[in-house]
Amino acid sequence: MKQQHTVPLVELDEVGKIYSLGERTITALQAVSLHIYPGEFVAVWGPSGSGKSTLCNLIGMLDVPSSGTVQILGQDVTTLPDGKRSDIRNKTMGFVFQSFNLIPVLSALENVMLPLQIAKVPAAQAKRLARERLAEVGLSDHESQRPAKLSGGQQQRVAIARALVANPSLVIADEPTANLDSENAIKIIETMRELSRRNGTTFVFSTHDHRLLERVERQLQMCDGKIIDDRLSGQAEFLQRIQVAP
Repeated sequence: MKQQHTVPLVELDEVGKIYSLGERTITALQAVSLHIYPGEFVAVWGPSGSGKSTLCNLIGMLDVPSSGTVQILGQDVTTLPDGKRSDIRNKTMGFVFQSFNLIPVLSALENVMLPLQIAKVPAAQAKRLARERLAEVGLSDHESQRPAKLSGGQQQRVAIARALVANPSLVIADEPTANLDSENAIKIIETMRELSRRNGTTFVFSTHDHRLLERVERQLQMCDGKIIDDRLSGQAEFLQRIQVAP
């Protein structure tokens, strides 16, 4: 679904993905074409096996397509070597995983600092930026606590802060509310929406939860490896936020 006068952040052209399992093959995606624009807040939804996670993995360059092309910020990343893909991913993307993937022996603050430390950001700067992100998700008072001392919702907010700490253009979240009760699930989505509004970050997340769909601006419905519906909600609000080129 194309918005006029904007350049896509993500562009997929006739992308397919086939997995080989011994003598069997599984078609996970079938000729998917898609544009995602800066600042969008997008939910990918559908039943298990519909291709949601595969689509997110291809957008996040965690996997490569069997056919078609993937462009990120105008660059074709389909055939780039692993090292170059990792470099682009580290500079432009953040990830929120279903299982949180927090390091148990590190505090909340240290978990959020980790991507910056990997990028060799000076320690004092990394700590300052991590504290700012924890404050944004309402966890300033929990920065010294390890994951085991945090609730599921708090752990997920730490994961969101970690995904955002390097100011990525794009955050990809795979089933970000799967392990949360309804109240915390809605809080997490609202936190991500607010951060998207405030920072212009693009969010793409997969979900099974129909209750969350009314809280996104754009819905991509998948079935059998295809996008069968692509609709905007809150379109006027979105158009007011995007930067329109002259």
